[in-house]
Amino acid sequence: MSLYEYWSEQYDPQSAGDVDLNTEHVAQTNSMVIFFKLVVSTLMTAGMFWLPYHYLPLQGWHSVAASCGIVLLYVGVAFFLIPRPDRNNLGWMGGLMNDPFHYSDNWNRTLRFWRGILGPGRFVAGTILDTAVLLGIAKSDPIPCSYEYFAERYQPQEGVSTANVKMSELPSAEVHGNASQLSREAEYEKRYGLTSARFLMNDDE
Repeated sequence: MSLYEYWSEQYDPQSAGDVDLNTEHVAQTNSMVIFFKLVVSTLMTAGMFWLPYHYLPLQGWHSVAASCGIVLLYVGVAFFLIPRPDRNNLGWMGGLMNDPFHYSDNWNRTLRFWRGILGPGRFVAGTILDTAVLLGIAKSDPIPCSYEYFAERYQPQEGVSTANVKMSELPSAEVHGNASQLSREAEYEKRYGLTSARFLMNDDE
């Protein structure tokens, strides 16, 4: 990044991507898809393990332990950190050439690079979580929906107000039990406050 790019960006700022912190995972439910992902993830994990094991200047179990730690760290970082570049601002010719008037395209290309680097680790992490949900060890997060979809399906319709809605209290079983023990005349007397409630009753009943 040159000073000219920095000054130009201040006068004409462009959109730039960001890095999201991911803590959710919607698990795959198809067992055949999970099996296929498990096979691919096993091969990918073997390749991830081989790279540090082959190039680290260690021997024996030291190399194995260091390689396992690097793979676990890589998979964890790939799951929690998701680079999201702005693909509309990658430079000239779709990112093949640098924009000499802005530096935000450099940041977006960097995010795109790290998104590709972390992609295999994110795939392995998702496969591990899918397998855990399939075996009943973990639970999947709910499928996210947009605010428009939520308002359409679950919010009250326009013009319908729920501000004054109250939850009615049902009488307890004890009240029902006491009421059932009262005679019909006593029940009318209690309800209307009359000393002789039989006049409210139909003689034909």
